Amino acid sequence: MAHRLIFVCEANICRSPLMAQVLRASAEEQLWDITSAGIRVGPGDRPMCEAAVEVARAVGAGAGADDHRSSAVDADRIRTADLILTASRAERSFISQLVPQARSKAFTLREALHLGAAVFGEENASALLDDGRAADGLAAYAAALHGRRGFVAPPKARRTLLGRRRSNPFDIPDAHHDAARAHRAMLERTALEASALYRQVSAFLVPPAPDLLSR
Repeated sequence: MAHRLIFVCEANICRSPLMAQVLRASAEEQLWDITSAGIRVGPGDRPMCEAAVEVARAVGAGAGADDHRSSAVDADRIRTADLILTASRAERSFISQLVPQARSKAFTLREALHLGAAVFGEENASALLDDGRAADGLAAYAAALHGRRGFVAPPKARRTLLGRRRSNPFDIPDAHHDAARAHRAMLERTALEASALYRQVSAFLVPPAPDLLSR
C-alpha cells in the first residue's frame, strides 16, 4: 500500500505544491501517493507560482512542476490520507474542523519536524526496531508524532531586533505577496524543510539494521 501524504496551504500555488515536488523527487513513486491542495483556492486551475517552480528546479525537484494546477482540499482526501502536513496552523485548524477525526494525523510541516526530532533522532535509533512501523507505514509515523504532542516543548518564538515577536515557529508564513527576496527565501527554506521531513520519515519507515546500532 502506498504512503498517502497530502500537503495543504492556502491557495495551493506556492508552499504546498513545492513541498510535494520536493518529496516526489526523493520518494519511490510506486510506494508513495503525494498530493497537495489549498483551503482557499481561487477560481480556475492555477499553476505553481514562478518563484516556486524556480526553487523546485534549483533543488532538483522540477520534474512535472509546470503541470501543477491548484485544487481545493476536500473531506474525502483528508479521510484517506495517512498524514496531512500543512504550511501553517491556520490550515491545520481548517483540516480539523473539516474532518475532526483527522486531528491526530494533521501537523504543520515544522511541527512534524520538531516532534519527530525528539523521537526519531540518531540517539534514539535503538527504539526504531521492534514496533511494527514498517507494516503500518506512514500512518504509524503520524501516530508516533501525535503521541508526542504535549510532551515535547515547542521551540521558542524568536524576536526581531526591535523586540517584536516573529511569527509562530510552527508556521511557514505566506510570503507570496511580499518582496521577491523574502518570497524566495521562504521558498528555499521550505524546500530544505521538506527534504528534512523526507529523511526523517525514511528513518522511521526503514530503521537501521541491528548490527549498525552497535557501531
